[in-house]
Amino acid sequence: MNLSKIFSKKKNFKKELARDIISLGSVVFFVLVGVRIWLLDNPVYLSQILASGIVFLILFYSFRISLYSGLALIVLVFTGMYYSDPRYWIFGGIVYAALLYSLVYLGKDSRNVLMGILLGTLSIWVGKMFSITAFG
Repeated sequence: MNLSKIFSKKKNFKKELARDIISLGSVVFFVLVGVRIWLLDNPVYLSQILASGIVFLILFYSFRISLYSGLALIVLVFTGMYYSDPRYWIFGGIVYAALLYSLVYLGKDSRNVLMGILLGTLSIWVGKMFSITAFG
């Protein structure tokens, strides 16, 4: 048995797992969550996440920040508000922390990750304000 093959497989496993985790901040996952929210037939909730996502994507293309850290934060906040259960917030927080760790582990610039978090937070605020203005 070749030990170098075993250790290289373990290293590949870590990278694969990290890539899987960061996919929770992808545009495809965001659209999947958006469609799920659309099926709830709640225009206020849908407008919040869509406005936040659109604002974040504009900021992403303007500043070239981390897409994954921002979109995942938006998904976490709005799904957490929907479920309104501390167990979900704990689970989501752990998964989000794993996503942030995975981004850094895969060599993403930590400043871009932090800017993604900050601009994701700004986008969440804009989305909330938009829905308050649009729906009272």
